[in-house]
Amino acid sequence: MRKAMALTLTLAGLSQALELKTDLLGKLNLSGAITGYMLHSNNTSDTRKTRYDVGSAIISLSKSAEPIGFTIVGGAYATPVVGVGLLKTSDYTDLFSALPVAYLELAPMKGLSLQAGKLPTLIGYEVPFTYQNNYIQRGLIWNMQPVVHHGVRAIYNTDLFSVKLGVNDGFYTLSTDDAKPAVEGSIGLTPIKDASLSLNFLIPSKSSKPNDTAVPANKREFNAIATFSIASIALGADLMYVEAPEDADAGVPAKAKASGGALHLSYSLEPFKLSGRVEYFKDNTDAGGTDLVGLGDGNKGWTITFTPSYSKGPLFARAEVSYVKADQPFTVNGKKNQTRFGIEVGFLF
Repeated sequence: MRKAMALTLTLAGLSQALELKTDLLGKLNLSGAITGYMLHSNNTSDTRKTRYDVGSAIISLSKSAEPIGFTIVGGAYATPVVGVGLLKTSDYTDLFSALPVAYLELAPMKGLSLQAGKLPTLIGYEVPFTYQNNYIQRGLIWNMQPVVHHGVRAIYNTDLFSVKLGVNDGFYTLSTDDAKPAVEGSIGLTPIKDASLSLNFLIPSKSSKPNDTAVPANKREFNAIATFSIASIALGADLMYVEAPEDADAGVPAKAKASGGALHLSYSLEPFKLSGRVEYFKDNTDAGGTDLVGLGDGNKGWTITFTPSYSKGPLFARAEVSYVKADQPFTVNGKKNQTRFGIEVGFLF
């Protein structure tokens, strides 16, 4: 008698996802990473100059929507940010749990898909998991953006454009006792094969209460992302405008605004890759003293990050240097700048 779920495991390449063929569910894709990192600051935004910790201990299991699919991502992960105090990996993981992404997907017809569950945000150029990002640390533009939502989303794709619309819990308000709805959307264009442009937005409830993942959590976000690649060179731009409306329940005593932009450049010369990011940020001074960027209300400045990496087979290693310059002090010792050096090593599969 044939077993209900026979399993075949194949490996397309050492650094690529594992492919699992099952009788019950069909073809599944398994990927992930185990990495550790070190970051050292010349002056700190917290009380520790050097941190050693797990960068990613992640497993991702997915099935293409043909017509029903799913994606599950679980494990431990760190999301360090330039200029901002460094937490333990367990503290980062607690923000969105050890199951940060888990959703079902239905594709009833060509070009259309429906998703429901814990979904990664539409906002922003950088991704949450360190091993998938070009850098060990995220930028301050990323620090203003959401990461994960509980919600539903409809996506329609053609060769030229895409439209995405959904309803979710904004800045993870389902984790609180007073969940509030938010509306998300994206319009994307791909005028030529190697270039794309998307306009994205997230509009949460005005009275969304702050939580461990966002203070405040009623931030209205408007975002533009542009990408272009030629041969081994990839360029990206990430522009942000954030506005938190005045609301007592949201803990915003006066309307607050912030804006910024980041330019990304990477050059691949296998097995090496060179990545760089330059960004400018501005947190507008407001009567309520609300900090939307992470370096203090009314602060502005710029950052630069350079990250060379090496990846061959399952082996992965990279180094990083970052520099933050602000108009106002943001470190515990009252400095207006900070330099960090970092390394990350591990295995990808």
